[in-house]
Amino acid sequence: MLGTFVVMLGYGILSPVLPNYARSFGVGYDSIGLLISSFAFARLLSDPFVGRYIDRYGERAMSTLGAVWVGVSSFAAAFAPTFPMLVLFRALGGVGSALFFASLLSFLLRSIPSRQTGRVMSVYYASFNIGFIAGGPLGGLMAKWFGLASPLYIYAGACFVAAVLFWRTIRNPERHESEVRRGGIRRLPWNRAFVTVLVVNGVYLWMIGAIFSTLVPLFGTSDLVGLTIGGVGIGLAIATATELAVLYPAGHATDRRGRRAVLIPALAGLALITAAFGFVTSSIGFMVAMAVLGVASGYAGVPPAPMLSDVTPEALKGSAVAVFRFVGDLGFVIGPLVAGWVAQEYGFRASFAINAIPAVVALGLVLSIRETMHARRPTEGTGL
Repeated sequence: MLGTFVVMLGYGILSPVLPNYARSFGVGYDSIGLLISSFAFARLLSDPFVGRYIDRYGERAMSTLGAVWVGVSSFAAAFAPTFPMLVLFRALGGVGSALFFASLLSFLLRSIPSRQTGRVMSVYYASFNIGFIAGGPLGGLMAKWFGLASPLYIYAGACFVAAVLFWRTIRNPERHESEVRRGGIRRLPWNRAFVTVLVVNGVYLWMIGAIFSTLVPLFGTSDLVGLTIGGVGIGLAIATATELAVLYPAGHATDRRGRRAVLIPALAGLALITAAFGFVTSSIGFMVAMAVLGVASGYAGVPPAPMLSDVTPEALKGSAVAVFRFVGDLGFVIGPLVAGWVAQEYGFRASFAINAIPAVVALGLVLSIRETMHARRPTEGTGL
């Protein structure tokens, strides 16, 4: 949790600045979407392969290597002389991110008692948000005081600190005796409930990439709202703070009331606030909308991992996690590309409206399945 906080502190410092750092190269909104997606696209391509290295070398070594890799790529991005080189270095960082997050997810999910999956995952996501809260306002200040490239240096330093923490504290958990990796994807239960879990995770990360990482920083600093980069950082911190406030209640409700009971209102709220965001015309309205967006995002982000545990046999957990992460990264790749292109061609209002559609699709799928929590085994076990 502490290592994840340190990494997200650096990412929070970088997040409100990166789109505007890209703009300093003289590129359009669509190119900025390409930059945001490059990191996730490289991670997407790496997802199918990192599992074998985690199995061979363990969570400790691979989480450390991944953090160092991202740190080195961030230093290189700060020195990028051209926009294509910036995209390349950010993309290379995505490979390290795949190693880093897959190792941490493997380590945590193999250690969580099944009856507490929702609550433990809510605390894990809270470590993300606390770092992001602290980093958001700092990002604007660092860019103002030391230049737009300075958050990349800070992000790199945070990754190196996290690498030391992981190497000193993580111990490799044991594998389940019947776990299947080779050929496991074909054996997964490809029914409506399993596909719904994958789609919900993909949609959630689509929204993170398209709204939080792409549209919000650009829309906030546009003439329509008129905020500074520091103001956008405060808005992101507000959203992250409200998300943090609801994470544990969301985890508790996910474990006690069910996954659908949390997801249905969360996805509906996420779609509505996203579609309405393009109509904001003031800084106060922007901050209020960010607060509501954080609440919806917090409730929507917790249930997918527990749902995956509900619908996946114990022997196929490793393969299920690999597919789960792949679909999530796919959403994070496509979302910024769609958001940037539509904003460039048709404006922010149209882009927010179109990027609300995936949440509506996910909502329809969740409404079409039964509650998955009742499929859980009553006994505790390792893994998901």
